[in-house]
This record gives sequence, structure tokens and C-alpha cells, in this order.
Amino acid sequence: MATFMDKVKKLSKSMVDSGAKTMLKTDVVFLEREIKTRKQQFGVEIYDLMESLEDDSELSVEEKEGRIRLSFDRARKDIAVIQAKIDCKQDEMNAIDAGSDGVGVSVSSSVPPSAGHIIMDSHPGGH
Repeated sequence: MATFMDKVKKLSKSMVDSGAKTMLKTDVVFLEREIKTRKQQFGVEIYDLMESLEDDSELSVEEKEGRIRLSFDRARKDIAVIQAKIDCKQDEMNAIDAGSDGVGVSVSSSVPPSAGHIIMDSHPGGH
């Protein structure tokens, strides 16, 4: 039979886990917004680049394609980094779920704790 203290410990762990999960979900939302912003930025970059390349008759088609490819590769890399952060946070949420189900998965041993900080290159509402 569980003692009163065991019940209190279980309840407090549940509350901490719930708070941590909420923070992770919020982080994921901000990161997804950062991906969307980066894709929008890519669209503007490509439009401007293609417009300037259309007028540039000195560059070969291959050089023009190379510049477009470079812009795409940069955007893809930036998005992959953000997606890796999202995946990590989802793994943390899964570890919290597994730990609260009594499976015995230790969050600290499998996934590093979230710092709760999101690093952004620009303001989320910026263009």
C-alpha cells in the first residue's frame, strides 16, 4: 500500500512532467514557425536571385543553376538543423511519457534535458 508521501511524490512528479511536456510542446511550435519563416525567406531569396539571373547574360546556365542550388542547399541545411531540434524535443516528450507509464525509462540517461531556450537568428515576426 502506498504511503501518503509516495502519493505526494507521484503527484509532484506528474506535475513536473506535465510542465516539462508543455514547455517542450511550446518549443516545438516555435521551431515549426522558424521552419516556416525560413521557407518563406528562401522563396524571397530565390525570386530575387532568379530575377537578377534572368537579366545577367554573362553567366552560363550552369552557373545560374549553381547559384540557385547553393541557395536551396543553405535553406535545406538550416531547416534540417531546426528539424533535428524538433525531433530531439519530441524524443524528450516520448521519454517523459514512457517514464510516467512506469516503464522505467530515465529521461536524463537517454535524452539531455531541455534548456528551454530557443535560439533564433531573427525576430519570429520578422521578414
